[in-house]
Amino acid sequence: MDLLTNALDSIRLGIEDYETDTSARLLSAVRNIHAGILLLYKEALRRVSPANSSDVLIKSKIVPVRDASGNVLFVGDGKKTVDVFQIRERFDGLGIRTDWKRLERITAARNDLEHFFPQLTQTALQGLISDSFLIIRSFIADELHDDPRLLLGEEAWQTMLNAAEVFEAERVACEDARSKINWESEALAEGLSDLACDKCGSPLLKPDRVSGSYQDILLVCSSCGSTEGFDSYIPRAIAEALSGEAYTAAKDGGETPYVHCPECGLEAYVVGQFSTTSCGKGRSREFVI
Repeated sequence: MDLLTNALDSIRLGIEDYETDTSARLLSAVRNIHAGILLLYKEALRRVSPANSSDVLIKSKIVPVRDASGNVLFVGDGKKTVDVFQIRERFDGLGIRTDWKRLERITAARNDLEHFFPQLTQTALQGLISDSFLIIRSFIADELHDDPRLLLGEEAWQTMLNAAEVFEAERVACEDARSKINWESEALAEGLSDLACDKCGSPLLKPDRVSGSYQDILLVCSSCGSTEGFDSYIPRAIAEALSGEAYTAAKDGGETPYVHCPECGLEAYVVGQFSTTSCGKGRSREFVI
């Protein structure tokens, strides 16, 4: 079984322990998740180890050898793999990043479990597990360049999202990705910040790319994985942004803040701004998104 599979299995076992919400299983969760994080770190080192080096960067002992041409190479020796100190040294040299302060808290708690079990409360352990979840999400996405929801599976991912800090980190990441796009409309950008997934109700919506025209961009739900095209999310975002004005207009008989686009039919023309239509075909500088 490879490192990544072992890492994910350990993390999933830890998450199952965490969900039981009992002291004994929470202790097991800390052990399993801590082990899973270290395996993720080793997987990152394995991926950047040179070919034919016996996965040199994950081995504790490195020895020099000569190849057939007499060149000196460094290869891994023995079965013992790197410890946390060695992982950190190698990460620093390779520019691989993780949240070491959080890991130090988790490691200290894991070590205390072996000798000072009564001193660790359930609430404290839950906080450490939340820290663990945040490390896992960031490391898989930023360093392994994989999708943590797909790697961990839907059930485990949903449990992670329920941990407040993980949810907040994902929310900020989604918001940051959306901010990189020129939406060509203040109302649209505002509405997107309050929009929820039309399948599961999650607000964790991020663009599938941050370049090109917004008309080619899909919104992807980080929670359930569903996607939504611009012809669906634009009218919903405009309605979200201008719901207050629309209510006032309906109640007081004023002018509606947005209307159907005469080109594409989307209910996404915003009255009184200056730009182009939702479909990119500017007809009037009075109707835009």
